Amino acid sequence: MTGVTGELIFIGLGLWSEKDITIAGAEAAGECDVVFAEFYTSMLGVPKERMEDIIGGRIEVLSREEVEDGERILGEAMDKKVCLLTGGDPMTATTHIDLRLRAIERGIATRVVHGISIVTAASGLLGLQSYKFGRATTLAFPEGDYFPTSPYDVVSKNMEMG
Repeated sequence: MTGVTGELIFIGLGLWSEKDITIAGAEAAGECDVVFAEFYTSMLGVPKERMEDIIGGRIEVLSREEVEDGERILGEAMDKKVCLLTGGDPMTATTHIDLRLRAIERGIATRVVHGISIVTAASGLLGLQSYKFGRATTLAFPEGDYFPTSPYDVVSKNMEMG
């Protein structure tokens, strides 16, 4: 696709505080023209302003609907360097994978800066082997009329399998 000069970078913030973002993640976010964030599946444990101090710029928090729709993010990324900050590791969420694929289809360059993920941190702390787990699911925070029930189904099926 001609005329596309922007980039969309997915940056994982890690588990909890502004200290969990990698140096690569902080540097990449600091170089962006537009910085978006989503916290509907993983809350940041510190005020947004502390993260803004780390990256040296303003962060605009998007709703679940805005991220899933993706048009605002993709529109900005057509001609600007844009990033989406997410809790944990950005590519563990199907929504972020879908958004990345849509960006690629539009000719937008994409990049991923991985973050510390609860998927590996929790199993490691408990001495478990993550490759023996059943299907993973996301426990999203309810928002308005949105109250997902699919995580209950996944957990139930995992428990049935032992």
